Amino acid sequence: MDSTGKVQTGDSSWSLPLPLKEYAMSRVTVYFYSDRWVPIKYCSLGKAILLHQKANLEGKEILLFPVNLDPNQLSNSFN
Repeated sequence: MDSTGKVQTGDSSWSLPLPLKEYAMSRVTVYFYSDRWVPIKYCSLGKAILLHQKANLEGKEILLFPVNLDPNQLSNSFN
């Protein structure tokens, strides 16, 4: 998704569907993992997707979760 809200496609043989445009302004929490999930930013889903793409290009991994979900409270299957 670019800054205008349009979905950018890559040349992958499979694709993960992105949320519909009406969810682009939904708030999410951006986390990274370092012995536990650490929240680093709250922002809109659209901006978080852009941040995730930028982090990927720099070899970093971040994950997005809904603001009302704390991944530290989930089972260790994510760790």
